[in-house]
Amino acid sequence: AVVNNRGGFNRALDGAYPPGSTFKTITAAALLNEGIDPAEPVTCPKYVTVGGLKIRNSNHEAFGRVSFLESFAHSCNTTFAPLAAERLSARKLREAAEWFGFNQTLKIGVPAAKASMPEATSDAELAAESFGQARITASPLVMASVAAAVADGTWRPPTLVRSLKQKATPKKLPDEVVAHLRAMMRAVVTEGTARGAGLPSGTAGKTGSAEFGTGPELGMHAWFIGYRGDLAFAVVVEGGGMGGKVAAPIAARFLKARG
Repeated sequence: AVVNNRGGFNRALDGAYPPGSTFKTITAAALLNEGIDPAEPVTCPKYVTVGGLKIRNSNHEAFGRVSFLESFAHSCNTTFAPLAAERLSARKLREAAEWFGFNQTLKIGVPAAKASMPEATSDAELAAESFGQARITASPLVMASVAAAVADGTWRPPTLVRSLKQKATPKKLPDEVVAHLRAMMRAVVTEGTARGAGLPSGTAGKTGSAEFGTGPELGMHAWFIGYRGDLAFAVVVEGGGMGGKVAAPIAARFLKARG
C-alpha cells in the first residue's frame, strides 16, 4: 500500500531522501556481523570527531556508558560513527547496504527509484554514512523493505506485479544478526527514541531525523521504519523534524487503525 501527500509526485516510490538514523539498522547489521554483541559496553558522548568531522547527537544529547543495544535505541551518532571507522571499512558498510537492496535496480511494475549508497572515500564520509547522511539516498519503499528484511530474515525485492521477473535476488541475512536486530528494534519502541509515540505492543522500529539542504540551519526529514506482525512500513515527513516525535506517532495511528 502506498500513500502520498498532495502534489502529484510519488514520494513513496520515487523519493530520494537521506535516510538518516533509520540507516543505523544497516550499520548495526554490519557491526553485528563483525562480532559486536548487543550487550557490549560502548560510549555515547555529546560530541565526537572522526576524520576531522565533528559529530553530535540530536538535541546535543549524551548518554555516557551504555550497551550497544542502548546506543541503537537512543540513536547515538557519537557511538555509531567511531565504531564504523574502527570496525568497518567503506567496502563492508556498502556491502551491508547491498544486503538490504541498496544499489540495485527495482522492478516492481511501476517506476521506483534505486537506493544509492556510494562507497565512502574517507573516514569522515564513512562516519557520516554510518547514520545515514553523506551521499546516501533511499525511498520510503526501500526503507520499508529494510524493516521487512529484519522481520522476515531475508531481504526480498519489493513488487506490485508478481509476474515480473525480478532483477534483484533475495538475500538471506545471518540468523544471529537478525535475532539481535529484532531485539534492538524492539528496544527503540520500549525504551528508546520512539518510546513516547504510542506504538502498539509488538511494534519494532527505528527512528530517523535526516538533515538536508545547505547553510547554517539545515532542515530535517522525520523518519520511522518498522514492522509489527506480518506488516512492514516506512513513514517520512518532509521537513518534519524529529522522527520519534513526528513520524513514529503517524505510524502508531496507522497501526492502531489497522487493528
